[in-house]
Parts: sequence; C-alpha cells; structure tokens
Amino acid sequence: MLSLLPSISLARSNAKPWTVIEQANQESAINPDRFGYQNAIMRYDFEDGQLYQVYGAPLKLTDIQLEPGEKLLGDPVSGDTVRWIIGRSKSMVNGLEQEHIYLKPTRPGLHTTLSLNTNLRTYHIELSSYEHTYMAAVSWNYEQYNMRQLKAVESASTESRVNLAALDFKYKVDVRMGRRPFWMPVKVFDDGRKTFIQFPEEMLVREAPVLFVIGEDGNVQLVNYRVKNDYYIVDRLFSEAELRAGEKGNVVVRIRKK
Repeated sequence: MLSLLPSISLARSNAKPWTVIEQANQESAINPDRFGYQNAIMRYDFEDGQLYQVYGAPLKLTDIQLEPGEKLLGDPVSGDTVRWIIGRSKSMVNGLEQEHIYLKPTRPGLHTTLSLNTNLRTYHIELSSYEHTYMAAVSWNYEQYNMRQLKAVESASTESRVNLAALDFKYKVDVRMGRRPFWMPVKVFDDGRKTFIQFPEEMLVREAPVLFVIGEDGNVQLVNYRVKNDYYIVDRLFSEAELRAGEKGNVVVRIRKK
C-alpha cells in the first residue's frame, strides 16, 4: 500500500519577495576566516545551499580545488564569463584525480556567481574582485557533511541496517513536465537493495508527490514505498522512476540511474 504524507497548507509570509531573497542570501553567505586557513588555502566546511565567498584580483589566479575523485559534470557555470576568466585543470592526489577550477577577474569591482555541478554535490559560489586582495586557493572539508549523510541514511532505514560501503549516488533528477516543484528531490541513492529519495523538509507539511517506477517495457507501474522523515524508502532498485503531483499529474520529475 502506498504511504503518502498528509496535505497541510503552510502559512504564507507577507514579506516582499526581494526582502526574503536578500535575507536568505545574506544568511547563507559564508566568508573566509583565519581559522579556516591552512597555509594559503581557505578550507570551508561544506554544507548544501551555502553561498561560499571567493575573492579574486586582476593578474592573480584563484585555485578552487574539489575533493579528490570528485568529477565535474560539465563546465563551470558563471553569470559573467566575459570579465572573469575561468579555466580547468587536474592533478593527482594519492592516486585520485583532483579537479581544479582557476579564476581570474579582468578588473576590480566585479561581482557574479559561479555554480559547480559534480557527481557528488553542487557548489554555489559568489565571486568578488578587488584591486589587490585575493584568495590563492579554496577547498572544502567534508567530514561533518559526510557524517550527517551517513546518520540520515541510518535513520532512514527502519527494517535493516544500511550497507554504507555499497551506497550509490549515481542518479540524475530532472523536471520532465511542469515547473520545478518545491518538493524537488535533493538526493537519490541506493545501498544495493533499497532506494532512498530525500526531499526538502518543506514537503513534511505540504502535499507530497506519488512515486511510479518505469518498467523495462516503458510502462508506468505503482511501487510500494514508505515515508520516513524527509525520505521515501523503496524496497527495491530501479533504473527509472517518476514522481508525479497535481490532479492531472501535471508536474512530473524523472529519476534515472546513471
């Protein structure tokens, strides 16, 4: 039997949209501090949705370093590719490739954004240029983030212990029909037996989508799943599935195994 969350309306704020957006961006901004520096490398603690501040200067390179083994899915995306020069390279760390993104502004006083989409996570970065002040290198600590993910996985599995060594996060999620919904999954993974779909916390108090699996013949099939906190737990693996919402299923999000 399908287990669905109840539909509960959220109280709406009367604040102006631009006020809400500006406040959210300000609260999400993470600035460099002296305790995060390791020699010339600023090491931020990674957290989903944070806006990491990176400062550059003309004629100076800033090296953004990803986690060894992490791979970019496409080119870096920036709001200003004319006045910011962006390059890529790779190095080797303990036998693993490490991706580097190099940034250089053409003049001071520039402000834009940069998004990096990888096979493990998405980075949201705000770039600012100054006459002399710049950051030589930026990287991230992932220990706290990884611990939170493991705890979330453990709490999501209620009937059997998750095999952490077998976790596979290679799923692609995109909108197939309609606008991007508020319940757009933030993470999909499996442990070799079960599939876990994590949603934004907002879905806990709003209408939830229904999950369907796409069979090998292309037909849509209902599938049994449970709701645990902000997770759907499916007692099987699948190559393709859809989340549908709306009276006529006019919002469809497709999940594909890579």
